[in-house]
Amino acid sequence: MQSNTLDDFTQYVENLCRKHVEIKHSDDDCHFLQLNDDQQFQELKNITFPMVTLDKLTVSYTGSEDSTRKSRYCELMFLDKAGAGDFVEIQEVKNRMERVAEDFVKKMKADRKQRTLYPFLKTLVLSGVEFNFVENKAHGLYGGLLSFNFDLPFVEALEAGRFD
Repeated sequence: MQSNTLDDFTQYVENLCRKHVEIKHSDDDCHFLQLNDDQQFQELKNITFPMVTLDKLTVSYTGSEDSTRKSRYCELMFLDKAGAGDFVEIQEVKNRMERVAEDFVKKMKADRKQRTLYPFLKTLVLSGVEFNFVENKAHGLYGGLLSFNFDLPFVEALEAGRFD
């Protein structure tokens, strides 16, 4: 059973990359990268395209004095290479990366029904999901950035023994 930690969510995204038929991430054929992980970033030369990056994963605490809410913000980037100036190929890559991102959203929507396996998805609201096209012409990379928020349980009672 998984919990609500950042590592659990990161592992979940990496597993989606392993299972998706176009991404096909594996230990030997790397298609997933955490941009906030220095070791993985140093190994960027080992990345194979198409790729998915976990660009940003943050937690915020909002609400009132009596009712704190914990919210997670996530950005996933879906990228592939295209030839410089080949506008047909560039558009095809963008379209394909949008379809892959939508596959991830659909899978998260289906997985949120499995509350014991994926408690961090149960409050994902798909009406707040955003996909923005991105391009890095210097490196021939095209695709999009998928951004979304979801609330997490926040127990305000301090667990016994957490402070001496």
